[in-house]
Parts: sequence; C-alpha cells; structure tokens
Amino acid sequence: MKRSLLAFCAGVCLVGALLSACGGSGQAKESKAESQESVKEGDKSDYAGMKIVLILPGSIDDQSWNASNNAGAKQCDKELGTKIEVVESVPVEEFEQTFTEYGEKGYDLVMSAGSQFDEACAAVAPQYPKTVYTVINGTKSDSENMVPVFPKEYEGSYIAGIIAGYTTKNGNFATMGGESNLAMVHLLDTYEAAAVEVAKSRGIADAKANRSFLNTWTDVSIGKAMTSQMIDNGADTVFCYSNEATSGAIQATAEKKAKFVGFAANKNTESDCVVGSVDMAWANVYPWIIKGIKSGELKGAQEVGVKEGVFETILTDQCSDECKAAVEKATEDITAGKLDLKQYFSN
Repeated sequence: MKRSLLAFCAGVCLVGALLSACGGSGQAKESKAESQESVKEGDKSDYAGMKIVLILPGSIDDQSWNASNNAGAKQCDKELGTKIEVVESVPVEEFEQTFTEYGEKGYDLVMSAGSQFDEACAAVAPQYPKTVYTVINGTKSDSENMVPVFPKEYEGSYIAGIIAGYTTKNGNFATMGGESNLAMVHLLDTYEAAAVEVAKSRGIADAKANRSFLNTWTDVSIGKAMTSQMIDNGADTVFCYSNEATSGAIQATAEKKAKFVGFAANKNTESDCVVGSVDMAWANVYPWIIKGIKSGELKGAQEVGVKEGVFETILTDQCSDECKAAVEKATEDITAGKLDLKQYFSN
C-alpha cells in the first residue's frame, strides 16, 4: 500500500536554547543540518572521550519506546562521535545495582529511559556526584547531578487524537496504556479529548472513549486480547501505548477490520490498519542532551515536546486532506504555545 509521509517537526531547536529561545519558525531539516554542522570533525574528540551508558527497561527491538531511545543514542554516536554503551532489558530489581555499577566505574553520564527509573536514580545518584544521571521521562531532581528530561507526551497524543477523530466512523474509541502512571493518564486524557472533540465536530454527537490499562509493557497476547474485547464492545478506532504489547493490539485491530493510530514509534508499516503514527523522535533530542551535559549548561529538570522536535507525525494516504490540515494546525499552535492542553488533564 502506498504511503505518504507528513512530518510536522516544527522548530527543532537543538542547540543551547531548547526551553527558552526557540522561535519555532525554522524547518526540521534546516535545524538538524545546522545542528550537525555545528559539531566539526575536530570537535568530536571532545564527546568521543565521554563515558556514557544508556540503560533501557526493554528490548531495542520493541518498535516503540526502547527502540526510539536507542535511535537517539545511535544518532549521538553518528553526530557527536560518542560511543554510548546501551544496556537493554534491565529488570526493575536490578535498577539500583546497575546505576551503582556505572557510578563505581566513573562514567560521566548514566542515562536511563523510563519514569520507573526515578526512585532508583534518586537513591544512587547522590552517592556519585561526579557522574550525571539522566532519566528520560523522569521528574525527580533531588541532587545537582540529576538531570531528568521529561517528554510532554500529552502533546504528541493530542495530535494522535486528532488523527483518530478524523478516522472513526462511529465515534467509539478504544484507548489503552501499559500502566496507570501519571504521565500515561495525562497523555490518554489529551488523546481522548481531541478524538472525541473532532468526532463531535464531524456530527458524531455520541462520540466517546473507553479506557483500559494492560498492566504490561511486553505481553503481546494481553494487548491482543484486550483490544479484541474493546472492538467487540463497539470500538472502531484503537490507540495503544504499551511497547511490545502494542503489536498485539495492532494484530487484533487488523483482524477485526478496525483502525489503529500509532504512538511513540512509526507503526505505519506494521499493518494496513494503521492510519498514521506520532513517532517519538529522540534522535532529534539526544545530541542536545549530550551537548548540554558536556558544557555543564544542562542542570535540573527539563521538559521537551512538539516544539523541540520530539514528535514527528507520519500520516498514510488513508488520512484525508482535512485531517492533514488539522494536524498541521495543531502542531503549529502547540509550538506557538496557543493551546492549553493541561486543561484536559483528569484529577
């Protein structure tokens, strides 16, 4: 099936001004080119000497969260000349042990991907003040050497909700998350709000969203079973953010002839049932993190989102021109700070 690519990556400001001075008017290709040109071959030795590790809770082959973060590390290696060690599928009971191991080895930067690392990082980081600890999707910054970087996933999911709103025929949305943490709840809040709002604007007055949590990030069978049940209950459009388990959701969606909106990775090629995806493009942000740590300018908790190029919207030819225009407008409005998405957060 022929695909069409639409990447709305507005204002990717990766060097020195991620949270303050970005005007939001530059194009993604230009910004990335400028970022790459800013690191000359002679300067790469400054980064190549850094001892860096990225710790992942799952497999780099999950086609979701872990794969996206691994891609960020690989982009750093390519752009900055780093040699980031990637440790995948680390179980929860080994988080503190792993953080301690790399602190003892004197690593310059210990990165981990997932809010589940927050507590372990807070317990270990103060013991190794010469090592910077960064939790991607983290929020705790209890010591000077803790620099969490929190992606505003609710911005990307809001855009995904717009896609869903233009996709549905009956206004019944199935939404699923891997677990019920605060970040997950908020991103589902904005997704559902956008999906229902768009559906109602299209004349589907009784549009609604039904939410479930899989309580797993890896079990494909659970993702498939839950999705099948929700489609049988009337849903015609599915959203599932649960790493490997998402593949099960897509399988069920395809078998039941429903439609799926991808998130956190480009799911468009996984099945024809996927109408579009909002990819988490960590390759756009990881170099900024490394540069900021190296220069010492990056301190305390950070937030990144649509404006900083974390999310790239990729639409298939199943999406209407009206949908594409709405996605572009929402991307521009989020970048310009015109939308208050937190108004949709549930208590």
